This record gives sequence, structure tokens and C-alpha cells, in this order.
Amino acid sequence: MIKTIKELLIEWWAGNSTTKMPIPTIYTYEVEVDGRQIQIVSMSRSRICIHYKARKKYPKAKYIRVVSRKRQY
Repeated sequence: MIKTIKELLIEWWAGNSTTKMPIPTIYTYEVEVDGRQIQIVSMSRSRICIHYKARKKYPKAKYIRVVSRKRQY
């Protein structure tokens, strides 16, 4: 029997399931863009992905550097 995502979530929240659902991890990155500190939130652990997001958000920036990562749940 194929279960829908809603049914799996209800079972998982009830705690009577053998199905283990992953807890989404949200990361907050501090990024330096042309000397300014900004924060970018992502579900990706990859610094390259964050650099790409910063480049998309600030296309005319001359200098982008990912400074640090903080994990949040």
C-alpha cells in the first residue's frame, strides 16, 4: 500500500510508526558582500551553493565571501 505524505506525517507525529522522517535542518550563513555582512538562510550545507545564492542576489558585487555557518532546526 502506498501512503501519502500527509498520512506518513500523521503517523510520525503520533509516534506509532516505524517510518523515520528526517528533521529538516536549516542553516544560516553569514556572507560578506563588498564589505557588508548579510545573512542567507538555506537548507543546503554547501558553501558553494550559498556563494551562488549571494551572486544571484547581488549580481554586481565584486567581492563575495562566506564567513560562517550556524545550524538551526
